[in-house]
Amino acid sequence: MAFMNKNKPMVTAHSGCEGTGIDTMDSIEKALEFGADAIEIDIRMDPFGDLRISHDPLSIEDYFRKNPLEDVFRMIKPTSLLINFDIKEQEALYKTLDAALDFGFPTERLIFTGCTDPDLLIGNAGITGKANFFLNLEKVLISVILNRKEEFGRDIVQTLTSQPYVILLDDKTEIPNIFLPEAVELRHKIETISGILSEKIFEDTVLTYRKTGAAAANLPKFLLVTDIAKMLKSDDIALSVWTVDEPDLIQKCVETGVQNITTRRIGLTKQILKQFSA
Repeated sequence: MAFMNKNKPMVTAHSGCEGTGIDTMDSIEKALEFGADAIEIDIRMDPFGDLRISHDPLSIEDYFRKNPLEDVFRMIKPTSLLINFDIKEQEALYKTLDAALDFGFPTERLIFTGCTDPDLLIGNAGITGKANFFLNLEKVLISVILNRKEEFGRDIVQTLTSQPYVILLDDKTEIPNIFLPEAVELRHKIETISGILSEKIFEDTVLTYRKTGAAAANLPKFLLVTDIAKMLKSDDIALSVWTVDEPDLIQKCVETGVQNITTRRIGLTKQILKQFSA
């Protein structure tokens, strides 16, 4: 990760940054205007196999209204901006990587987040030499949980694989409203499971990141203060946090040594970083 500065977080502009539309070229222009280090773009394949900037699956007509990935490449190539490909379907990963390399982008400018399966990286170690993978924490957790499914039981595994973050929460953690009611109820059931099993989940998670060769662990902002974030960082695994738009959380990211902050508020984030470096 030679492109990352351990003493200063990288600032990645989330799609739709600074009031622009999500999945638009305007968002990329704004990222350049505000001096972001990287731009996050959502990637899907349309029904004809062409790569498009899109967060959600769409109809054929709506896909054609989305810019092809080549438009992004042409805009970004002459700049120093890094590209964070948020892959929304794993089958688009290899095609996106090949397209970027064919367009002449060097490895250090390519970052992959999203739905990449950790087993894919473990089974194909060479791919991590072609790009930087900020492996999403939920994908690692699902893999770890499935490997211990006999210890949890079928019902718990089914809910955990749909809401894997629940296993990381404790009574001190404020539960975000993204969780389903049954997932919150499940948390209390998990508390009855052996504490040793919970420790093994944490240990397996750190070990999986090591095995994949991922450049960073990519996690949502509400997990920044949890034990798993501390454990990953203590094992020298870089942290990438999304989507951080609140001043206090941006400051917390800096204080805890986060190495990538994905945000819609580039100007505010850079202003806070400047205060820390003064």
